[in-house]
Amino acid sequence: MKRLAGFAGLLLAGAVAVLGADPLLTRPETVGGTILIYPDHAKPGIYYYVPRSLALARTFGSPQFFFYKYVYVKAGAETLAGAVLALSVEFTDETAELKRLKGPSFEYRPVAFSRVKCDLSYSEIGTEAAPPAAQALAERELPWTKKSFTLPLRRESATLLWKIFEDRKATGLSVECEFAFDGYELDEEGAFKEGSRTGRMSLAVPVSMQDDPGLFKVINLADKVAFNYRRMSVLCFDFANGTGADVVKITAEIDIVTAKGQKDFKTVTFAPGSETQQDLEFSVPEAKGGRYRYRVTKINRDGRAEKTPWTEGDDTFLDLTTYEISVRDRP
Repeated sequence: MKRLAGFAGLLLAGAVAVLGADPLLTRPETVGGTILIYPDHAKPGIYYYVPRSLALARTFGSPQFFFYKYVYVKAGAETLAGAVLALSVEFTDETAELKRLKGPSFEYRPVAFSRVKCDLSYSEIGTEAAPPAAQALAERELPWTKKSFTLPLRRESATLLWKIFEDRKATGLSVECEFAFDGYELDEEGAFKEGSRTGRMSLAVPVSMQDDPGLFKVINLADKVAFNYRRMSVLCFDFANGTGADVVKITAEIDIVTAKGQKDFKTVTFAPGSETQQDLEFSVPEAKGGRYRYRVTKINRDGRAEKTPWTEGDDTFLDLTTYEISVRDRP
């Protein structure tokens, strides 16, 4: 199995299990032969179910999926800079089925996952001599939060995955999930003790470049800068994927030196509910060969502010996301 890129999650912080609202793991029940439920350890009439499957989330009928490929195209030559692939997946809601099978008088809640490990992979079409082989594109262990994640793909992985979609050479792009959830067990003396359970499920991602061309976009970074006017996009996925649960606001200060030796300054702010990409255009020409500089301030939930030193940059896309990526690209 070949590892091609590190996983960067895009998940929001989820429910934390608290005493008084946890499943009793030593008393499982299977409803309808397929839905596993646990009673609350303290409150009668409350049951926690384990979702049976994953699905690609949809908005207004369209799948919540996009694949952006960033290239530099100048004088007819194209250079791939990288890509971003994002998915939103949903765990199935078993409430209606449980009310039908077990009864409407009970309260049904999904188990609160404490950990989810996601793998994005594809399987190449095989031949009689060489059967299909699964290739892992990315992986990352994450706390369970919500249902979305984003993968920043480096050049090699972006090239490979784009071509797979373009040439229809994959039997399927899939998400494999391993998860854990906590609760309580009864010991030999009937006292509560902490416990946990694990599970696994998968989703075959039902998209193709031919059937859903609008989900795939090529962005020419060469078009972002012209006439020495600095244009750039600032990205931050932290509040979409919850990688920094203690941070409530991220602000970036960016300045350039103008052609007349003055400074032009802009500020962008990211917070829960804000857009993950903010486009900037400085209104005065930049000094020839100039580079911008930036610093980032993070405001924590307890009020503490963390400010980085000024850093020089020249990328058209400035990514502030606190990725913890373990890259395993092909050499």
